[in-house]
Amino acid sequence: MAHKHDTIDDYISRCNPAVRPLLEELRSFVLTTLPGATEGMQYGAPIFRNAHGVPVIYLFGSETHANFGFLRSSDLTDPDGILKGSGTPSKHIRVQLGKPFDKALLSEFVRQCETIKTKS
Repeated sequence: MAHKHDTIDDYISRCNPAVRPLLEELRSFVLTTLPGATEGMQYGAPIFRNAHGVPVIYLFGSETHANFGFLRSSDLTDPDGILKGSGTPSKHIRVQLGKPFDKALLSEFVRQCETIKTKS
């Protein structure tokens, strides 16, 4: 059975040591990019709520990358098919270890998360 993480710090501390700095960087990115963001745990992963209290972003750490995910990706405009995953409605962008992530691209998606108001 998977370990239940009570806090984001606990979650990150149990991830692969190589991916921890990336998760911390992505966490900080969300908190500085999404106005009024609050954080918590849901479904065993770190999630971030927008100023309306709607869970909109999640992080997932693997051995070699982190997923920067959008819990409401079906509410986002993604004409170039950047978001990946088979989840409905959540999709993600994979951020590889040792490679800079495209902050401008992520910011575009995060900005769209600001306006989501319903918790459907």
